[in-house]
Order: sequence, then structure tokens, then C-alpha cells
Amino acid sequence: MSSIFYATTKQFCKRAWFGAVLAVGALVMGPLLIVLFLKFNGLQPAQMEQSYFDFHFAYLGVSWVFFLGVCLHAFSGSEKYCLGLPVSSASIATWLMLAMAGFVVVLQLLTNGLYRLLFFDEHWLTNYWPLLGPLLFMVTLILVGHCLFWSVHAPSFTKTFLGGALMIGMLAWFVSRYYPNGFKSDIVPWNCVTLGEFVTMQLTCLAAWYQGTRAFAEVRAGTAVPSPAWERMKVWWNALLTGAIPEQSAVPFSPRSSLVRLHWRDSCQQSVIVGGGVFGLLSLMFNLLIGTRLNSEPTALRDVLEGFVAMSTILTLAAAVTAGAILGLGICSTGRTEMKRCLAMAPLTDSDFNATLFANMVKVLVWSILIVQSALLLSLIFTAVLYGADTLSVLQVTGFLGNGSNSLSDMLLYLFGENGFLCHTLVTLIGFWIIAANIVSVLWTGRTWFIVSAIGVCFGGLFFYSMMISLLEAFFPRQYLAELVIISMLLILYFLILGGTLVAYLTVRRRQLISKTRFLGAGLLWSFAVMGVLVTLLSMAPHYPFRTMCGEFCVFSALGALILAPFATIPLALSWNRHR
Repeated sequence: MSSIFYATTKQFCKRAWFGAVLAVGALVMGPLLIVLFLKFNGLQPAQMEQSYFDFHFAYLGVSWVFFLGVCLHAFSGSEKYCLGLPVSSASIATWLMLAMAGFVVVLQLLTNGLYRLLFFDEHWLTNYWPLLGPLLFMVTLILVGHCLFWSVHAPSFTKTFLGGALMIGMLAWFVSRYYPNGFKSDIVPWNCVTLGEFVTMQLTCLAAWYQGTRAFAEVRAGTAVPSPAWERMKVWWNALLTGAIPEQSAVPFSPRSSLVRLHWRDSCQQSVIVGGGVFGLLSLMFNLLIGTRLNSEPTALRDVLEGFVAMSTILTLAAAVTAGAILGLGICSTGRTEMKRCLAMAPLTDSDFNATLFANMVKVLVWSILIVQSALLLSLIFTAVLYGADTLSVLQVTGFLGNGSNSLSDMLLYLFGENGFLCHTLVTLIGFWIIAANIVSVLWTGRTWFIVSAIGVCFGGLFFYSMMISLLEAFFPRQYLAELVIISMLLILYFLILGGTLVAYLTVRRRQLISKTRFLGAGLLWSFAVMGVLVTLLSMAPHYPFRTMCGEFCVFSALGALILAPFATIPLALSWNRHR
């Protein structure tokens, strides 16, 4: 056995020595050239010693990347050879872990020794350049990495969660060792490794070694297979992204289920990826950039958190436009406006056809809004991790998460208040649905002239309304004529929305594209919503003028009509396009 491991170690070092020399040379020559350049410009060594610690984290990051890269290169050439050795799996796994950890330790000691000769004085370990703590942590990280590497050959949700939590916890603990007095205080070197820290890292190494040897034995024996839940998740995720049908199906697919998959693969998946994924990543990126630049003062923290909500709202509305446009144009052939033949010729009635595509549209919008809103949640979690209890207190002060009261009425008041979390979520969902669903209903008509007319009416009406307000305020200041004209224009828009929605529902019912139950349900739902708005406004009558209450009533009732309109306009658009 000793001869086997000697030969394997020799092979490992043979593959790694050249990369190790380059890595150590780069880590030493780079700072040396910088020091020589600074000395050439008149900076004294005593002045530079004060800033050595500023490069400590940079050195750790670069050295870890270099040394681990060298070891992984050597490991990739030794892995297959080691799997066939006539020794136990525990011995092979142990050797692989010790070989990589020992090689990295040697390179770290060599590099730090050269730093001591070239740059540091006799006080380097105690004042500005800790060695023992980061070295022990890196050994622990290597053993844990080995354990996770062999464990991912048999993935499961439990292993993924525990592995991710372990790595995040280790990195957070390592950074916290440089902030012993909290993240608001100054950074200090990790000069002393306590007994508790040493024992904790050793126990972590022991547990990682034990689990790593077991995982390696399963991989070597060929018994490392994913969990059933993980396999089901892979099938579900593949169907979500590509619409692919599993190879082994228990039951044959019906024409409706086949249309669902075809439509999802054809255009829905792209809408989710772009409208949800891209805008979600943009929201998270912008929020993290904002969050990392704030200080811990409550005023600044409040401004940043309000910026998170504003950025999320803007990108959510942009995602609604994008998702609706991609989904709406997805049923048309390239270079044409009519419906794709593979969709139009599906052996389904118009009612089933419309219900199928409508259900896919709802699923696309739900996934898109959830992905985008998750970016806001992750941003708040990130801020809470950095700034602790201050984040929660600021959110309570602003009313976003309540006011900290135990009273149910107070909690509901703040949550549904102007700045409350539930109010923001509800408004965002309603806005996303109104924009995306109505865009889809227009684009699914497949008529170029209708699409252009709808866009022209929307933007032209907005421009005309803005121009009229400016002209009336300029020529008729403080006169009732200007106010009367503006109110008349808004009332015309209000009745157009209500009238258009009513006509759409009557038409779709006459053509029997929706059932009588849905027709009556939509009417009752809108009536109850309007009655609720009316009762709420009447309860606030002593605090608001009559004109304001009338305006709010018109706005909310029109929004209710726009929410329900796609349930009628989309079946009409699809039927109109399908039978052109």
C-alpha cells in the first residue's frame, strides 16, 4: 500500500509542480514590483508597513484561487487512476484529501516565508499579517469541499440545502473573525486562534472526512444515484424550460395536454426566462449595488430600502410589458401576423383552445411575477444580514412590515396601509396583470391594423391628455372651464373602459366562448368589488372632499374592469385570429 500511495503522490506532484512554481512566483513577484515602484516614487518602508494589512484579503483570495486551481489540475489527472487502486475506498479518499490539503499548506508556508524575507519585519504575525487562522480555515474548507464534491454525485434537496448553508456559514464566520466587535466597528487582524475555534475547525474537518469517505465509497461502487425527489424536480424543470415530454409516460397525452406542451415550448418558456429571469436578475443586481454602498445610519438605510421597493416596482412593470409582448407575439409565424398553423389546426373546440392558451398565459405571468418579486425579498434578506436589527426597525418605521405592535388591527392597518408590504405586493400583482394580460389580448388578435390602432390610441390619448392639461392651465388659470374639460375627458375614458369591457363580455357570451357561470361570476365579482370600494370611501367621507371620493371611485372601478377584461377579450382575440 505504501508503494501505491508513493507512486500516486509522485504523479500528483509531477502534475502540480509547474503550476505551483508559477503561482508562487506570481504571488511574490507582483507585490515585489509594486514595492519597488513605490520606493522609486519616494514612499518609505515604514509608511508601507501600515498598509500591508489592506492587501491581506486580496492575497487570501488570489492565493486560494491559484493554489486550488493547481491542485484541481493535478487532481483531475489522478482521480481515475485512484479509483482503480486495490485498496479500500476510505484510504483513497483520505489520501486525496490529505494530498491536496498538504500541498496547499506547503505552498502557503513557502509564499508567506518569502513575504517575511522580502517585505515584513519580526512583528508581522502579531500586527498585520495573520497566518495560523486563515491556514487552518483553508484546510477545513478543502476537506469540506471534497465532501461536497463527492456528495453531489448523488444530489438531493437535503444535501443541497445543508451544503449551501454550511459553505455560507463558514464564509460568514471567517469574515466575522476580522470583526470581533461587530460589522460596524473597525476591521482587525485574526491574530489569535482560540481553543474553541481550533476545536470547532478540527471537528468540522473530522465530520467532512467521515462523510467524504462515505460519499466516495458510493461513487466508487456505482451506487451514488440522485434521490427520487431530485429526479422529479429535474423532469419538472426540464418541462418548464423546454416543454419536453418525459421519455416514459404512464398515460398517453390528450390533444389538450399536447397543445399545452407545444405552446409552452414554443413561446411561453422564452417569456418566463426573459420577462422573469432577466428582469429579476437586473432587480437583484441593482439592489445589491445600492445596498453595498450604504452606511448603517437609519436615515440612509431607510432611503435604500425605499429605493429597493421603487426599483422592484419599476422593473416589475417593465417585465410585465416584456413578458406580455413576447407571449403575445409567440403565437404568430415569423414575418406574418396570423396564427401558427400548428396551433390553429389543433383538434380542439374554440372554448378548449382558448382555455388552454389562457391557462398557459396565467402560468407565465405567475412565474414571471414570482421571480421578479423574489429579487426584492433576496435584497431585503441581504440587507438584514449586513445590518441586522436596524433593517427590521427601519422597515417597521416605514410601515413596510408593520409597526411592531401586537394589536391585530394595528398590524393589518400597517400591512395594508399606503407603505405596507401587503399593499405593495397587491398593487404590484394587479399592475402586472393589467399590463401583461391586456397586451396579450391585443397582440393575440393577429391583426396588424388593430395592434397599431390600439398602440396609437393609448399613446396618442396620453399625449393629447397631457397637451390639453398644459394648454388649459396656460390659457384658463383658476377657471372652472379647465377643470370641467379635464373631468369630462376622464369621464369619457372611464365610460369607454367600462363600456368596452361590457361589450366584450356580451360578445364572448353570445358566441359561447365562455360559460354562463363565468359570465355571471365576472359580473358579480366586479359588483362586489365596486360596492366594497364605495363602502370604504363613504366611511372616509368626513376626511375627504366629494370630488376626491368620486375620482377614486372611478379609478378603482375602472381598474376592476381592466382586471376582468382579459377574461373576455383574450377568447375573442384567439377566435378572431384562428378563423381569419
